[in-house]
Amino acid sequence: MFKKLLRNPYFIFLPFLLFYAYVINLNKWPTLYGDEIRYADFAWGILHGYYSPPPPHINLWNGPGYPLVIVPFMAMHIHALYITLLNAIFLYLAVVFLYKALNIIANQKIALICSLLLALYPNNLAVLPILYTEAFTGFLVAAFIYCTTVCYKKKSIAYGLLGGFIFGYLILTKVIFGYVLLIALGACLILLLFKKDKAYYFRPVYILLVAFAVTIPWLTYTYHITGKVLYWGDSGGMSLYWMSSPYNNEYGDWKLPELNNHQYPMLFKSVETEAILKKNHSKEMAFILKHDEAQQDALFKQAAFRNIRQHPGKFAVNYYYNCSRMLFNFPYSYSYQDGAIVGNILRGSLILWASVIGLFSTFLNWRRITWPVKFALFLTGLYLMLSGALSAYPRQLDVIVPVLLFWIGFLAANTKKLALKFSKEESAGDSPISDKIYHPSTGQDY
Repeated sequence: MFKKLLRNPYFIFLPFLLFYAYVINLNKWPTLYGDEIRYADFAWGILHGYYSPPPPHINLWNGPGYPLVIVPFMAMHIHALYITLLNAIFLYLAVVFLYKALNIIANQKIALICSLLLALYPNNLAVLPILYTEAFTGFLVAAFIYCTTVCYKKKSIAYGLLGGFIFGYLILTKVIFGYVLLIALGACLILLLFKKDKAYYFRPVYILLVAFAVTIPWLTYTYHITGKVLYWGDSGGMSLYWMSSPYNNEYGDWKLPELNNHQYPMLFKSVETEAILKKNHSKEMAFILKHDEAQQDALFKQAAFRNIRQHPGKFAVNYYYNCSRMLFNFPYSYSYQDGAIVGNILRGSLILWASVIGLFSTFLNWRRITWPVKFALFLTGLYLMLSGALSAYPRQLDVIVPVLLFWIGFLAANTKKLALKFSKEESAGDSPISDKIYHPSTGQDY
């Protein structure tokens, strides 16, 4: 009985659930601040029968996924501290589902190591005491990985449908995944039309179609109040505007529309900095903010595209800085250096070089990489490319760390097998490799 418990991931990682709850209890602020207020306001609105205020002054800054999660607890007037304890459950479940997925495509030892890395990932621990979406998003990502893996392993339609539902809810939580969905669905439909193995390429299509179906009520709602089709939210325009900033010493990170310094990281010489920001942006900002929120989003996008056309080199540099911030939390416009950057550089460098080695190995063995890894990598690659075009931070990278560990875990467990099979085929003079997938645990192609 005890040996059976030791193989049960819910039991193995139970101490982390208690540890996460302790971290939250120790560090949770007594009042809401930052984005916490916005999520609570949206949840409060849902309780009273609306989400956004009526036009023209709408608010679609984020999707309803996370507010819907906290609605029942707000309805019962539960204190914010206890609602935040949900983050402990979400991160714990993310670790469990990563372990279960890796146990299918790798082995127990690799699954344990990678799951422990996720369990102790410092950036995850840092946001645990905050009523933000990162812990919940990480759980959805890990659950999606597990469902797609089981869908492949057992050829299970039910798990494919569940994976599609989870991805759809992920879009409602982080609307940038909506654009990932549209691009991925278009690419998969093209492959489905032109590839011979229709059954193989139909799996990602039906998962993505289910995900799209989940988002239809939200898209219907946004169309109703904006008149725009496939309108996921109204926060992207301002983010793209700051990302496209053509001015020196501005690196694409987001700024408050008030153009002040009341945000992290603290800006140096606040009076001087505010004067610079207002000189660069006050005229444009004043014009845009005269309009209602839906028009503001469109005008921010127009200004951003103008900046990109006129200063494409600066946009490319800002894109590079965005990628740096996702990895290293640096640089920020007009800001002090922060001693925490040392730890960020160490963690980011490990992720960067592990990914570079993983990409090299994946490229050499692409047709032998198992389908769930391919699918997860494809979606993650789209997500990261789109994130780089907006004001990006470590939070954007942290939520897909389960995918990176899933991928690296598969390669670590199977690289020798993949190389051995490749060398045997080379020596036998095989014809070009087919589109079928080699499963390392069985040695069979599917």
